[in-house]
Amino acid sequence: MADALSMTNNDSPETVIDMSRSTSHLLVASSVNKHARRRAERKYRRLLVLSDVLAVSVGVFAAQFIRFQIFHVADPTPVLYFASVFSVGLIVIWLLILALHGAWRPDLCGKGPGEFRRITNASFVTFATVAVFGLLAQQQIARGYLGIALPLGFSLLLVGRLALRRWLAARRRRGAHCRDVVVIGDEVSAKSLCASLSRDPSSGYRVIGVCLPAIHRTSDSVTTELGRIPVLGDENTVEAAVSLSGADTVAVSAMEVLGHRGVKRLAWSLEKLDVDMIVVPAVTDIAVPLLRIEPVDHLPLVHVGRPIRSPRTRFAKRVFDLTFCAVALVLLAPVMVCVAVAIKLDSRGPVLFRQVRVGRGGTEFRIAKFRTMTHGADKHLESARTAAGQNDQVFYKSAADARITRIGRVLRRTSLDELPQFFNVLGGTMSIVGPRPLVPGEGGSVEHFLERRGLMKPGITGLWQVSGRSDLDDDDRIRFDHLYVDNWSLTGDIFIVWRTVRAVLAKEGAY
Repeated sequence: MADALSMTNNDSPETVIDMSRSTSHLLVASSVNKHARRRAERKYRRLLVLSDVLAVSVGVFAAQFIRFQIFHVADPTPVLYFASVFSVGLIVIWLLILALHGAWRPDLCGKGPGEFRRITNASFVTFATVAVFGLLAQQQIARGYLGIALPLGFSLLLVGRLALRRWLAARRRRGAHCRDVVVIGDEVSAKSLCASLSRDPSSGYRVIGVCLPAIHRTSDSVTTELGRIPVLGDENTVEAAVSLSGADTVAVSAMEVLGHRGVKRLAWSLEKLDVDMIVVPAVTDIAVPLLRIEPVDHLPLVHVGRPIRSPRTRFAKRVFDLTFCAVALVLLAPVMVCVAVAIKLDSRGPVLFRQVRVGRGGTEFRIAKFRTMTHGADKHLESARTAAGQNDQVFYKSAADARITRIGRVLRRTSLDELPQFFNVLGGTMSIVGPRPLVPGEGGSVEHFLERRGLMKPGITGLWQVSGRSDLDDDDRIRFDHLYVDNWSLTGDIFIVWRTVRAVLAKEGAY
């Protein structure tokens, strides 16, 4: 196999590094399993179709039963006959529009928001079509029937997709249903892409090899977060590497390695091999809604939009904060009373811990939390950092901090110590979602960090809290704060709140 790679069209033996015997066995296994992976993808697509058929059918016929059986009419027989025929037609139309919207496309299923966006669009188009048909045909369609069928069927569609996505993600984390990827680029960009794919194994991409230009190659493998990845060749032998490895996808991590013409030629050659190609853009950590493709002279330009932080969006965020906060305080008031009593019985000192933090625009405010440490513990912060060996880190967090009380450990694991911050939200110094409020001076050594995160109010929860919490290293915390500030949206806030509930229940990274 290594000989075949090194003897590909017009390539001298020096342009390709021979692979070891273990690497050859890996690639042979990948080639054998390629057809099995394609069968698995077809099976998953059939499960998606079956799930959608059941969801739409149950939603529509349940709406018919509720409207015409429970809330029956005087003479139900002709009405039920017409309703049954109409229900079958509605199911067929709904499924056809789902298909036309690409709801079952293999490249969209199981990852990203595109799958749910297509389902949402198809569902609303379906009922817009039915409404227009009823108007043109001058047919009376029971509004109560449609009012039940749309939300119920749509909800069941989402539940079915979420359940299948979670099942698929679990399978991918165990190594099944994965697409084998060959990465081409320089060593730095290839390692970066491998790291991103390793942090999200549920995406279903598994790197089996890299192709590096000869000038960037120092050995027959590269060390990444995935372990040691074999080097299969260079930018001139990608097609041969893909053919012999059985890879499903080629990921170009650095465009400059191939150039525009080289990328085009590679796409043509991979098309013949039925292999997908991914090109990593030069811009990173930018939300998809802010990116727009603008063709100029047949050249696709990526337009990067500015984050939306207008007075109107700030007002919408404030309304969301006040509404959520009011409901949460009413529901959690008994819990907060119980926590206060437990703190008072566990150790001496006040129930609440108040500390100066940095808010929007660098203004300082006093944050309120349930006390989880011994009284006066903030005076011994430096000794605690030294004991934990974290003097050189930007942020301090230790699960073995001796200052934490018994009830404090429980409160931190369950995040109940954060509940008094709802009063900070009511006062306007904090938001439900935002960057975590920092102590004055914290993060000052990181370039642009404080000024960028100062554009938003600090939040009770945020992006890094739902992405690993205290288990994240400093670089990831900084990256997630920048991600949130640069890509803020109200929809994103709602999604983070939903993920916060899951993170709190899982109790991962909380100490």
